[in-house]
Amino acid sequence: MVEFLNRYVSIEKESTYGTEPSGTPIYGEVDDESLATTYDLMTRADMSRPIAAKSVTGTERSEGDINLAMQVDDFVGNLLYSFFPQDTLSTSGSANIHTMTEPSLTSASGGVYPSFTVRVGREEKEHTFTGMMTNTLSISANVGEYVMMSVGFMGKSESATASLATPSFDGVALDALYFANGEVSFDDGSTDGAAVATVKSFSLDINLNRDADNAYSLGNASYIRAPPAQRREISGTIEFNKVIYTSSAAEPTYDALVASDGLAYNDGAAPSLKLKLKDEAGADFIDFDFFNIRFEAPSASVSGRDTNTMTVNFVGLYDDDLGGMKVTASGTQLSGTQYDA
Repeated sequence: MVEFLNRYVSIEKESTYGTEPSGTPIYGEVDDESLATTYDLMTRADMSRPIAAKSVTGTERSEGDINLAMQVDDFVGNLLYSFFPQDTLSTSGSANIHTMTEPSLTSASGGVYPSFTVRVGREEKEHTFTGMMTNTLSISANVGEYVMMSVGFMGKSESATASLATPSFDGVALDALYFANGEVSFDDGSTDGAAVATVKSFSLDINLNRDADNAYSLGNASYIRAPPAQRREISGTIEFNKVIYTSSAAEPTYDALVASDGLAYNDGAAPSLKLKLKDEAGADFIDFDFFNIRFEAPSASVSGRDTNTMTVNFVGLYDDDLGGMKVTASGTQLSGTQYDA
């Protein structure tokens, strides 16, 4: 029986898809992971036998999620970069600022989604997964909790296990971002509202809808290239701690949401919705800017004597001038090198 717990997750960007790099991995303070290799077995049954008598492996791949509390370090920064692969670096005092945007529509080299080798320490051995591409991102901020992040990966089948590494966590001196130091603000196109204090919870989901079938080729059971990203989907949910009948900060009101048949916010020059997440000191932060959003109908039903709240879902849309989203990470522990370098 192992008397110590040597568990970790690291990522390292690959120069060539599916080829394990030999540089310095980045370790993250991960809560849990579910990475595993899957074999899709084909069985052959003929009319002469009562059950299948033959079997081969049709396809193989690795999939799974990692879940963690968000903090402003390079592990989280690289995960965000994998969804927003154009990175611009600037500085402010001792902080490095990474401004990350979606892939370019006009340049094939403008924002190429990176692949990673993901290594997982599991008690006695290190498990290695190459050619791992991020596919889904979920972020949630709830009352009294850290801001949580879940990233879904897909890639090639697992390599042979190896000896454990000695992890070094760059963000060990940092604390995670949390609900009490978050802000949400709206811009309805005519009014740029201040931060809204009435938001009870916020969740964001991004799905790249990677096409696994087109990562295979005749003669290969595993991926020969990165599963291509298809149409990006951005969606989210905002719960307010009361029903918004009168707006003082450009937040959507109940009546406007109902009357509009899908209320749209698009300023044309500035973010229509901004989620700002800060550390305890308020110096390090991650901003999520949405440039074009459309709300669904609100939910504000009453149950017993429970507090009457309002929940509204939204989708992120593309703006021809600004794109769909932008992510800005600013912190003293972030790399001074662009993630897409």
